[in-house]
Amino acid sequence: MQMLCRIAFEDFDRWKSAFDDDAERRGQAGLTVLQIWREAGSADSAWVLFGINDAKKARAYVDGLRTDLMEGRAGITSSEYHMLDTL
Repeated sequence: MQMLCRIAFEDFDRWKSAFDDDAERRGQAGLTVLQIWREAGSADSAWVLFGINDAKKARAYVDGLRTDLMEGRAGITSSEYHMLDTL
Protein backbone atom coordinates (compact mmCIF):
# COMPACT_ATOMS: atom_id res chain seq x y z
CA MET A 1 0.00 0.00 0.00
CA GLN A 2 1.12 3.55 -0.69
CA MET A 3 0.04 6.96 0.49
CA LEU A 4 0.18 10.07 -1.68
CA CYS A 5 0.26 13.37 0.19
CA ARG A 6 -0.04 16.91 -1.12
CA ILE A 7 1.40 19.43 1.29
CA ALA A 8 1.10 23.20 0.96
CA PHE A 9 3.51 25.35 2.93
CA GLU A 10 4.71 28.90 3.39
CA ASP A 11 8.35 28.25 2.44
CA PHE A 12 9.87 25.17 0.77
CA ASP A 13 13.22 25.27 2.62
CA ARG A 14 11.52 25.65 5.99
CA TRP A 15 9.15 22.76 5.25
CA LYS A 16 11.88 20.50 3.85
CA SER A 17 14.11 21.06 6.90
CA ALA A 18 11.27 20.15 9.28
CA PHE A 19 10.30 17.19 7.07
CA ASP A 20 13.87 15.87 7.12
CA ASP A 21 14.08 16.35 10.91
CA ASP A 22 10.92 14.24 11.30
CA ALA A 23 12.38 11.13 9.60
CA GLU A 24 12.62 9.07 12.79
CA ARG A 25 8.99 9.68 13.71
CA ARG A 26 7.86 8.78 10.16
CA GLY A 27 9.83 5.56 10.40
CA GLN A 28 8.16 4.70 13.69
CA ALA A 29 4.81 5.16 11.93
CA GLY A 30 5.88 2.65 9.28
CA LEU A 31 6.29 5.21 6.49
CA THR A 32 9.05 5.11 3.89
CA VAL A 33 9.57 8.06 1.55
CA LEU A 34 9.53 6.76 -2.02
CA GLN A 35 9.47 10.03 -3.95
CA ILE A 36 9.09 13.79 -3.42
CA TRP A 37 7.97 16.18 -6.15
CA ARG A 38 7.56 19.94 -6.15
CA GLU A 39 4.37 20.91 -7.92
CA ALA A 40 5.13 22.45 -11.34
CA GLY A 41 4.34 26.14 -11.41
CA SER A 42 3.85 26.31 -7.64
CA ALA A 43 6.55 27.29 -5.19
CA ASP A 44 4.42 26.52 -2.16
CA SER A 45 3.43 22.86 -2.47
CA ALA A 46 4.90 19.40 -2.83
CA TRP A 47 3.72 15.84 -3.29
CA VAL A 48 5.19 12.98 -1.28
CA LEU A 49 4.72 9.30 -2.10
CA PHE A 50 5.15 6.99 0.88
CA GLY A 51 5.30 3.24 1.16
CA ILE A 52 3.32 2.19 4.23
CA ASN A 53 3.21 -1.01 6.23
CA ASP A 54 0.51 -0.01 8.74
CA ALA A 55 -2.39 2.08 7.44
CA LYS A 56 -3.68 2.97 10.91
CA LYS A 57 -0.29 4.31 12.04
CA ALA A 58 0.16 6.16 8.74
CA ARG A 59 -3.21 7.90 9.10
CA ALA A 60 -2.43 8.85 12.70
CA TYR A 61 0.93 10.28 11.65
CA VAL A 62 -0.53 12.41 8.85
CA ASP A 63 -3.51 13.53 10.94
CA GLY A 64 -1.05 14.54 13.66
CA LEU A 65 0.78 16.82 11.22
CA ARG A 66 -2.28 19.01 11.16
CA THR A 67 -2.36 19.54 14.91
CA ASP A 68 1.19 19.34 16.28
CA LEU A 69 4.45 21.23 15.89
CA MET A 70 4.74 20.61 12.16
CA GLU A 71 2.20 23.31 11.32
CA GLY A 72 4.18 25.95 13.20
CA ARG A 73 7.65 24.57 12.64
CA ALA A 74 7.19 23.63 8.98
CA GLY A 75 4.74 26.34 7.97
CA ILE A 76 2.22 23.85 6.59
CA THR A 77 -0.91 25.66 5.45
CA SER A 78 -2.88 22.63 4.25
CA SER A 79 -2.46 18.98 3.42
CA GLU A 80 -4.36 16.05 2.00
CA TYR A 81 -3.56 12.40 1.68
CA HIS A 82 -4.84 9.41 -0.22
CA MET A 83 -4.26 5.74 0.56
CA LEU A 84 -3.58 3.79 -2.64
CA ASP A 85 -3.53 0.09 -3.43
CA THR A 86 -1.40 -1.18 -6.30
CA LEU A 87 -3.48 -2.92 -8.95
